[in-house]
Amino acid sequence: MEKKKTVAYLTRHAVSNYGSVLQAYATQTALENLGANAVCIDYYRTDEKTENLVDTRLKSVSAKWNKNALTRLVFKATQNPVYKFADKRFAEYRKIVKVTDKEYNSEQELAADIPQADIYMTGSDQVWNTVVCGEIDPVYFLSFLPDSAKKIAYAASFGGSEVLPNDKENIKKWLKRYDKITIRENSGVKIANELGVPAEQVLDPTFLLEKSEWEKLIPQRECSEKYVLVYQLHPNKQFDEYAKQYAKKKGLKLYRLSHCFHHIVRSGKFVCCPPIGEFLWYIKNAEHFLTDSFHGTAFAIGLNTQFTDVLPKSYSERISSILQLIGYENRILKSYNDFDIDSEKIDFEKVNEKISAERKKSLDILKNMIGD
Repeated sequence: MEKKKTVAYLTRHAVSNYGSVLQAYATQTALENLGANAVCIDYYRTDEKTENLVDTRLKSVSAKWNKNALTRLVFKATQNPVYKFADKRFAEYRKIVKVTDKEYNSEQELAADIPQADIYMTGSDQVWNTVVCGEIDPVYFLSFLPDSAKKIAYAASFGGSEVLPNDKENIKKWLKRYDKITIRENSGVKIANELGVPAEQVLDPTFLLEKSEWEKLIPQRECSEKYVLVYQLHPNKQFDEYAKQYAKKKGLKLYRLSHCFHHIVRSGKFVCCPPIGEFLWYIKNAEHFLTDSFHGTAFAIGLNTQFTDVLPKSYSERISSILQLIGYENRILKSYNDFDIDSEKIDFEKVNEKISAERKKSLDILKNMIGD
């Protein structure tokens, strides 16, 4: 019997965010379904550790919070408890992801003690975007590996439609070391091609698992009421007000999911940091789902829930890209006075056919990458 190959992959798995955990879990499951051993390299930077995260964010937030000692104190006093609470919850939720025995916090640590694997892979999510401190992190480009190591990327993302001019040469140098590159967004494929690097577009790993596989995580319990669900990651008072008015006009209760307990001040009945399965349960059972999140959109599509997207001001390409793929760009809200955006229901039979065909293509590409 042929020995299973071990794939060690790097992704943004340690962020206290549902999309981060679930895309890492999906990557792991897809690799295992293809006959590989999968392990997530337990890497997160020292400046992104919970105890340092507020200080790191303070350097990159607007001048409003960083202008004097008092504003910095207020920022720390309000944000520290939020990060600590979410991190405690997500430390438990992340247990569904298999990680290396060793935790790494720097490029130097990884280079000095490289995890043993047959193949090294950059995973999905915004791995090639700037990190919290505002810089590109070479680790997510597998910079710590020797040239001889097999390096691939599955559904990696630059986050936006362009990279900073100062980063282009380094990114080009790092990308050229890969054996094979696949990218999540069509805009990302364009960036790679403009840098002279061939790349193919594939689905986000959350789409590699069929609906039935996600349903294994969802609690088996009845839904006793009809509701509108909002999952909002970005500050936007107009979105908040729209969600409230939408639910009112439809005569439905409004529920709000968030990993941040300070979102309790926003509209709707607040559900704070529910377990992974509960998070998916709320999306699956909603009459309508309002979100500005890419992975929120992905799960609405995967679980066949009617939805509306409110594009965030930055990094909205990933949402536009998947909506373009399924032919439903009309689910993007163009006016906060439009409460009839749902008048034409999404035909999930057609969407499922499209995703199924794209899933097969993406899995075939991944299988070839790890099998070559």
